[in-house]
Amino acid sequence: MKSFEQLSEDLATRRAELKQRQREQGAAFKAKGAERAAAGKEKAKSLSQKSADDSSAALDRIKQMAAQKRAAEQERKAKQKEREDISAEIAASREQKKDEIEDNRQEREDDVKAKEKKRMEKERKREEIQKTLDAVG
Repeated sequence: MKSFEQLSEDLATRRAELKQRQREQGAAFKAKGAERAAAGKEKAKSLSQKSADDSSAALDRIKQMAAQKRAAEQERKAKQKEREDISAEIAASREQKKDEIEDNRQEREDDVKAKEKKRMEKERKREEIQKTLDAVG
């Protein structure tokens, strides 16, 4: 059987060992907690950075799409203007051709009138000559 002193010493060493284990466990717990907190902060920081990168990339894509849309709109307007210019040229050409045809028709009518007038004058002269010949003869 153990003596009271030995029993007291065993209890004291066991208490000291228990306190030492508790300190070690506490220190390990604190270290793990700090490690988890640092890992959480790092993860949050990387997620925040990734979100910011994704946001800027999305913003860049939106800007690029807007620029492409503006360029397409400008190109569409340029093509529309070109078509309108061509249509205007064709219309002007048709109008000019119509005017030329009208001028030519008017010239032909004038020529016909002039020839008719000349023919009538010749006919009147012949009639006058015929009258004078008839009156003389």
